[in-house]
Amino acid sequence: MRPDAIEETRAAAIAALQGLALRLGRRPRRDEFCRATGFSRRTARLVGGTYDELIRAAGLMSGHTGPGRTDEDLLKILRDGLTAVGGAVERLGEAPLVRRHRRAIVGRWKGWKRALVVLRDWLERQEPDAPHLAALRGYCAAHPVAPIQRLPSCGELLRFRALDHAPTSESAVIFLFGLVAEELGFVLESLGPGFPDAAGRRRVDGGWQRVRIEFEHRSRNFHVHAHHPKGCDLIVCWEDNWPEAPVEVLELKREVARLMKK
Repeated sequence: MRPDAIEETRAAAIAALQGLALRLGRRPRRDEFCRATGFSRRTARLVGGTYDELIRAAGLMSGHTGPGRTDEDLLKILRDGLTAVGGAVERLGEAPLVRRHRRAIVGRWKGWKRALVVLRDWLERQEPDAPHLAALRGYCAAHPVAPIQRLPSCGELLRFRALDHAPTSESAVIFLFGLVAEELGFVLESLGPGFPDAAGRRRVDGGWQRVRIEFEHRSRNFHVHAHHPKGCDLIVCWEDNWPEAPVEVLELKREVARLMKK
């Protein structure tokens, strides 16, 4: 492998390792890393020397406060720090453990006051009887901040053409279908709001058949959304979890796996 290719692959491996650590909430094992990312053991050794060296390059060694720390880890540090300062929210940043992780906390929630709002909301859900929750509520009320905008989470690593991660929404299913529609024998004539989502044609023996399509992340959502089976000919979904569906189902998860083997 060329030196520049090794460096590119190394950067991709580090990014994948950090993403996996965030999802797991801990440092991944070597076998977990290879299985989840598609990197072979040989490739992992090539770009990282040893797996421990790759872990170190990703910043996931013991005691690291960056990508390997989950949201819950940092919130528990804030909670314990609040106890250590006797509920004095203004002095929370002085607690030794909080001071050690403050950069990670501020970076995770884009600001100290935002982090305290997240801590308040988390305690209200997880520990509503926490002894210093009232003091935290008072502080947040006196120091309002704009709501935190969080990016949507990603699905499992897919690496299929222009889609890096498995769909987690109906819109992602529509995008994925667009990537494979021609290979699966479909042509869309219209796509828009309302039920069904799309109309088009499907290649059949000797010609084309008109088809009305409803897109869903999982097939059973068709039932959850109270769609009428007579208004649709085909459900296109990422995962088929509705064995008794009264409408034909096209599971993209299975089709993508088949196309990736070609």
